[in-house]
Amino acid sequence: MSQRLWVKLLGTFTLIIVLGVGTTVLLTRQGAATRFSHFMTGDQMFQPEHLQGDLAVYYQEQGSWQGIATAFPQVIRHASSGGMMGGMMGHAMGMYDSAIVLLDESGQVVAQMGNRGQGNRGQNRASPTGQPWPIRVDGRQVGMLLIDGEPMTDVDGSGNTLLSGVTRAALIAGLLAGLVAFALALVLVRQITHPLTELNDATQRIAQGDLSARVPAQGKDELSQLGGAFNRMASTLETQETLRRNLMADVAHELRTPLTAIQGTVEALQDGIFPLTPEGLDPIHEETLLLGRLVEDLRTLAQAEAGHLSLNLDSVNVAELTERIVTGLLPSAQQADIQLTWHIAAALPTLQGDPQRMGQVLTNLLSNALRHTPAGGEIAVSVEMTEKELPGFPKPGSSDSLPESGILFSVQDSGPGIDPADLPHIFDRFYRGDPSRSRSTGGSGLGLTIARQLVEAHAGRIWAESPPPGQAEGSIFFVWLPEGRSG
Repeated sequence: MSQRLWVKLLGTFTLIIVLGVGTTVLLTRQGAATRFSHFMTGDQMFQPEHLQGDLAVYYQEQGSWQGIATAFPQVIRHASSGGMMGGMMGHAMGMYDSAIVLLDESGQVVAQMGNRGQGNRGQNRASPTGQPWPIRVDGRQVGMLLIDGEPMTDVDGSGNTLLSGVTRAALIAGLLAGLVAFALALVLVRQITHPLTELNDATQRIAQGDLSARVPAQGKDELSQLGGAFNRMASTLETQETLRRNLMADVAHELRTPLTAIQGTVEALQDGIFPLTPEGLDPIHEETLLLGRLVEDLRTLAQAEAGHLSLNLDSVNVAELTERIVTGLLPSAQQADIQLTWHIAAALPTLQGDPQRMGQVLTNLLSNALRHTPAGGEIAVSVEMTEKELPGFPKPGSSDSLPESGILFSVQDSGPGIDPADLPHIFDRFYRGDPSRSRSTGGSGLGLTIARQLVEAHAGRIWAESPPPGQAEGSIFFVWLPEGRSG
């Protein structure tokens, strides 16, 4: 993903780091400059503006400067912002105290503290000097504050030196932190963009037709979940593409068989090998019927999968429908030497459904059982009423249960059974466990698929069970339809 996402992410992180370092250095310098612009006296570090305000409050409360000489140190301490730490900083910088003198409105000294140079603190001066800071109460000047000294930033250049040192230290610390942050950002950007790069490459491969492309999907974060979703999507696409190709091959196979028979018979009639008699046209008629059934099955399946399958709902007498379908296939079972039995419970309710489609489901299940049951075998059909969540009743899945009462159809055969590997796919279109696709063991491969679509259109369920090979023989198909209106 060169020149795209990783560049933007890295540039964004770099800009954030630069702004963070610059802001930190600027605020550190500004704070230090403000701190060192204070004055010092004794161990107190103060700003003249604060001391002005406190002295004005004192005069307003007392009404005069009486007692200020005694309270002056306390007022200064109240206005200080450094305390002993400020004094330690001042002495560490080789600085000396400022002299603070308070004059009343007549210019007389009423309090003082500190002394420039090495003089004694508290000594009166004949002619006090210093920077004037007037003190006003209600717009009237009531005194004057004189500070004989320099701000900490200007004394012997020490403040500027320390301020430069603080700025330089903050800059170095910021740069080191920025380098560490940049390294971490680089790692983070790679962790984000590397999976996306792999995902983009895999997407390009799929777009070019390589549906086997997958991406590593380990972990539980959003990128891993995205990779897992992509892999599932790719697997679905690969499966659907395989099914599509198989569908095309199976349709071509199923159509070619009757068309080949028809073509061969017609050519034999043209060449005079077969006489043009009604008996000679029978094979063509049979293959035409087979071709018509296949086309109709494909049309029904396409309508069902598209959700366009229409049902002609009517009251269905389940007992009569089952008996009609079973007796209709009884000659085929006798011809194949298969014993076909059925049991229909008494007092079955009437269902609402499409009688033709429900009969088609039973016909497909019985035809499937007849194809897979050897001579001498048995097929048992059962129809009974089921109650909601009947304990011990066969269900499609160990944790699943039938949602309500209904009618259960079952078709059990004594054939070879269904391999566990084939069981999940038996309702897929054109799927047959016999890879040779011999018609002796299977029809078009659409019967069970159509049966599933028709059952689901009636809001029912269909499933199959078969014991593992070697333990028992046969398989059993279940169709459950809910009591009341279906569809």
